[in-house]
Amino acid sequence: MKINSFDLSAEYERLIERLTTVNYETVSDAILLQLISLILTHDCKKQTILKLKKSEFIEKWPKVIDAFERAVEYFRHTYRIPVSKLLPYNTLLVPFAYFFYYHPDKPDADQRAQLEDFFWRCSLGARYSSSVESKLAQDIRRIDRILKGHSPDYDWSIDISPEFLIENGWFNAGRSSIKAILCLYAYQQPKSFSDDAVVNISNYWLKQANSKNYHHFFPRAYLAKKEEEEWRINNIVNITIVDDYLNKREIGAKAPSVYMKTFKKANPNLEKSMKSHLIGDLERFGITDNDFEKFLYARAAAISAQLKKRLIERAVDARGQAQRSDDFEEEMAIFE
Repeated sequence: MKINSFDLSAEYERLIERLTTVNYETVSDAILLQLISLILTHDCKKQTILKLKKSEFIEKWPKVIDAFERAVEYFRHTYRIPVSKLLPYNTLLVPFAYFFYYHPDKPDADQRAQLEDFFWRCSLGARYSSSVESKLAQDIRRIDRILKGHSPDYDWSIDISPEFLIENGWFNAGRSSIKAILCLYAYQQPKSFSDDAVVNISNYWLKQANSKNYHHFFPRAYLAKKEEEEWRINNIVNITIVDDYLNKREIGAKAPSVYMKTFKKANPNLEKSMKSHLIGDLERFGITDNDFEKFLYARAAAISAQLKKRLIERAVDARGQAQRSDDFEEEMAIFE
């Protein structure tokens, strides 16, 4: 690519056009600048990016864009994240594109496991909520270890116990841990309660946290009448992804036992449909008796089990959970 003919803005627009066709158009140009800077210097501070040599930048551009698009495809197909708005952080594309820059082929079995562990640790651990530039510089060293067939070390812990998921599950679509669980829901390719059709997920409706596509399985109005606490009502464990029509017309404020009977008549595959929402046997999940407490813990356990499959057990997690337990006991002691 000739230096004099290179137009970064035009190149970025062409990339966005391609990404739009696969619903990943919300990524910023800053992501690409960080990626190239990390490849060239192992650093991505703003002052470092400004000092990059134009000739080196242009030389790397084609291979960098190829690696970036490979990362997008990996997220779409391997993690089944259909749209960029679901990503806990767009920043996650940087370390994955860095991996594919040096390893254009599919990762081997061990690399797949390490990359998946990395993805969920960053997502559930709010990794890029602050100090993004310095953390990216640290994390590409972790990716370097994965590239060499080694396991990275981590200095933050992850708690995926059902109790922790419920206690920290306040539904806000901007939180990385909540988006991570939405990614988990999307991976199951959720089906419509009414006819077992795949629910369409697009960037458009994900722009709003109060979208009708986010359905409180035990409806808010129903639980409010029961004087249930809001933090338990509006909890990611109580959220399912449904189509807009279903939410508005068919469910409303009905008790789950009532509206599920209606769907059972219309959908002979209802049991299979519900499994795609990580909801199992209706009685065991407390649905037939409208037992919200039983539902919360049964679904939290199902979510926890799925997350456990995606994480590698590490000593740092046990230490972190022990610390959180100690902190909780100290907090409760105040009230004794």
